Amino acid sequence: WGWNRDGELGNNSTTDSRYPQHVLGGLSFAAATAGGGHSCGVTTTRVGYCWGFNLTGQLGDGSTASHATPLSVSSGSASFALESVEAGGAYTCALAADSTAYCWGWDGTGQLGAAASGSCATSSGPTPCSREPVALAGKFTAISAGTLHTCAIAADSTAFCWGRNGFGQLGDNSQVDATVPVAVQGGLKFTMVTVGFQHSCGLTAAGDAYCWGDNSEVQLGDPLVGSSAVPNLVPGGQVFVQLSAGAAFTCGVSVIGAGYCWGANGSGQLGSESPALCTLPSGQSLPCTPEPKLLSGGLSFTAISAGTQHSCGVTTGQVAYCWGFNDRGQLGDGSTFSSGAPIRVANQP
Repeated sequence: WGWNRDGELGNNSTTDSRYPQHVLGGLSFAAATAGGGHSCGVTTTRVGYCWGFNLTGQLGDGSTASHATPLSVSSGSASFALESVEAGGAYTCALAADSTAYCWGWDGTGQLGAAASGSCATSSGPTPCSREPVALAGKFTAISAGTLHTCAIAADSTAFCWGRNGFGQLGDNSQVDATVPVAVQGGLKFTMVTVGFQHSCGLTAAGDAYCWGDNSEVQLGDPLVGSSAVPNLVPGGQVFVQLSAGAAFTCGVSVIGAGYCWGANGSGQLGSESPALCTLPSGQSLPCTPEPKLLSGGLSFTAISAGTQHSCGVTTGQVAYCWGFNDRGQLGDGSTFSSGAPIRVANQP
């Protein structure tokens, strides 16, 4: 549901929808992911599919033609069975069953983590891209694709990131872009990583959340630090089991199922009222929450996904809720009214 300019809803249409739409093709998915203008999923038989915008090859089918229904991700290997897929801004990454990481699509900032296989034509001229998956060196257990950078977890639970690094979002104690994976500093072991626009976060086995990169809207969860090029512990004492980094905010689910969000809140994407204003480098002041705050509504969640200006979550009762900006129907409640608190997605059983 939501914006559908390039067919990212997968329903063979380019009309926005305020209600959930079935992805066509008769496929059975184990997981799905939404990116900047495209979507992807992995079927129960471990085959990757993508649909939507494809200007820089982010669908991975070998072309740059957008498509409003699922296309299988191309590969030269018959053993290309996928465990997971992550749709980023204009690119996609995936983990294969043998723990090899693959990325494809736009590579303008090195976010693919391996040399682009070609070039794609855009309105601003040719840009590096890969129309089909390219393999990264090393083995990984998890991967997260953002807008301009990517992070992953290696077999020994250490984190690596690559791509744009202007705010230290690669966590390597520098602000130098990287076209191949670089180690996140600090000696921490992570069970998951999640990537936003200009920040990244990771979760340890003990349930501690760490974030690094841009902190101009307190998306790192600590108002006492500026942007950080190394992991910074999110204060508050919550024990998390899941995290999701949005554009300039972050959300997480605690060990007891409570939902928390922090950072930018100009569109209600935190799911609660913000007690403060954050002054951006441009001088503009916007609502923000400088540290983890409980979502409104008293719901218990199993997972939350943070987007650009809205968020969605699934409760322990397997019901989907969304909150935040809703100009294109992205909250799925049948309206285009934004909401600062979780609202139930329409037409669920």
